Amino acid sequence: MGFTEFVKGKLALTLKSGLLCVVVFMPPTTLAQSPETLRGEIATASKVGTSQFRSAAAPATQRRINQLSSHIQRVYRVPEPKARRIVVEAVRNGQRHQLEPELILAIIAIESTFNERAVSRVGARGLMQVMPRYHPKKVREIGGTQALFDPAKNIHTGSQILAKYLNGQSGDLRRALLRYNGSLHMRRSPYADKVMRVYRDMRRVTVEG
Repeated sequence: MGFTEFVKGKLALTLKSGLLCVVVFMPPTTLAQSPETLRGEIATASKVGTSQFRSAAAPATQRRINQLSSHIQRVYRVPEPKARRIVVEAVRNGQRHQLEPELILAIIAIESTFNERAVSRVGARGLMQVMPRYHPKKVREIGGTQALFDPAKNIHTGSQILAKYLNGQSGDLRRALLRYNGSLHMRRSPYADKVMRVYRDMRRVTVEG
């Protein structure tokens, strides 16, 4: 088998397996980075605090953090230090859980409008509005319900949950979002559309910015 035939065979197998439809798992900045580079960044990030993550990140990641932070400050009136910390955690957890940080930030925008102390009438808490009663093990792992008010721990837990739902829905982002919101089996829910609109806005910031 020649090289061309081998590549065609691999591409056909990938298309059949449906991996190409899960676009949310491939952040734009990773397209130019090798797996070794990404693994190195993640390993480095795990050894440093949030305030040091920017200096440890590659230039493309640094630029992405700056663009998203500025956008959140301007659109959502979030103070600079808070916006930057949230974006850094979204980038860090995007790498960790194979999610785009823009998607994580879009969920935060819809769920809590970047209010880390938000509590819903049904008990969802923090930036990504995690429900302790539905995810008791994950909440225990980060130190209990009060820990959900910590931006880093909340984003980590919320991202874990979203990644699990994406896998469970075979990469179908809309269904995963509805599952995250608890409205998957409702006849009509505007939640996924709301998140997708903000997600597209965030993507424009980093792609066109």
